Amino acid sequence: MNREMHQKVMYTIAAIWNWVLAILFLVLPRIDIGYFGISGNVVPPTFLWFDCFMGLVFAFGIGFYLVSLNPEKNRDLLLIAIFEKCWVFIIGLYYFIAGEASVWVLAVVTGDLLFGLLFAEDVLAMRKSSST
Repeated sequence: MNREMHQKVMYTIAAIWNWVLAILFLVLPRIDIGYFGISGNVVPPTFLWFDCFMGLVFAFGIGFYLVSLNPEKNRDLLLIAIFEKCWVFIIGLYYFIAGEASVWVLAVVTGDLLFGLLFAEDVLAMRKSSST
């Protein structure tokens, strides 16, 4: 698979990943907040911040889809995406270690870390190809 097709597929999958997670995490806490163990032992009094975060996850999915259309043109946006993916992993790992998130949350944020690493590799490859 050539690099252009690889990028299109990778960023489209990243978009779908974000959209699915955002929708699931918006719906599942209303069914049973304890399912993913995302809030520890105490149910939060409001989902305001959680819902805002999931809205941003969905918005990042839109961004990944736009990147899939023209990765080179949107390369600088990927720097923000790399930070976001790594930050989500760090926060998820912290809460898992603290005993306030389940292994399922750790699995999801590990998926984000993998995307972040793939994005970083892609940005480095784009920089290398543009400098030659």
